[in-house]
Amino acid sequence: MPGAGGLSVSEERVAVFAARGYTNREIAARLFVGVSTVEQHLARVYRKLGISRRRDLPEDLRVRAVDPARG
Repeated sequence: MPGAGGLSVSEERVAVFAARGYTNREIAARLFVGVSTVEQHLARVYRKLGISRRRDLPEDLRVRAVDPARG
């Protein structure tokens, strides 16, 4: 089931944590994935949202609920 803005569920989970200020390493640890996976998801998120920096992530991502086990 796709997430908001055309993001996959996995991309959305990573984007939510990134928007909240977590580092790639912290996101990887919380989601039980590798840092490389986080980097790949963020690259796709940036491309899909037409942004180039973490601080350009939409504000609504910060307040979105995220379930690390979902997806």
